[in-house]
Amino acid sequence: MTIVRFFATIFAATLLLASCQKGPEDEAEQVAPATLPQPLPISDEVGPFVLRYFAPASGQLVPAKTVAEVPEGARAQVIVTYDDPALHGPWLFVADLTQKVGTHYTVRSVDRVEMERQLAAAQPKQPTVAPAEPAAAAAIQAPSAPSTAAIDRDVVIYRTVWCGYCKKAAEYLRLKGVAFVEKDLETDSGAREDMLARAKKAGVPESRLQGVPILSVKGKIINGFDRAAIDRALGG
Repeated sequence: MTIVRFFATIFAATLLLASCQKGPEDEAEQVAPATLPQPLPISDEVGPFVLRYFAPASGQLVPAKTVAEVPEGARAQVIVTYDDPALHGPWLFVADLTQKVGTHYTVRSVDRVEMERQLAAAQPKQPTVAPAEPAAAAAIQAPSAPSTAAIDRDVVIYRTVWCGYCKKAAEYLRLKGVAFVEKDLETDSGAREDMLARAKKAGVPESRLQGVPILSVKGKIINGFDRAAIDRALGG
């Protein structure tokens, strides 16, 4: 799933929850207000909202009605869509279900258009590739088996560009002096397949690959940013 498609999916889902029909005056492009609306509080109970978390194994947003339905590894970045049509618009509500203040979780308002612009700008530019010679082109077109060397690299972080905990995991590994590879599940070709191959080799079912980051550390799969689990996998 590309970044633009990711946010388009969220926005489309938000609009579909509106109960009223659009009139001609509603067809004009929406512009985010100068002050974004304040989100309603989210608790462990069922409320007038739908939660959506990113499942890297499928590349899809998965809906949930309660916090308990969201896998622990996917709780750091959760989209909240409220039932109230007044809260539908060119913005997003993003909850961090790992942070709780009293009985409620932290939810912030985000300008959807601005976030799309920033994330699109953050995508790596595709290098210009010169036309291949006939022999090289034939080699490129020929199917090849997955590279065992690629699967055997010691430490890999599977991430998305919008994931704050992915950055924290990378910073932690750098502080420990650990060399690692980062693969973006939304933009890097083959990242998801590589993650699934490593998980299968480690005996981890696809159903456990929820949220980001997902780390492969010396053959062990770690869901989320967990310092203790990383240290154990590194051998201390």
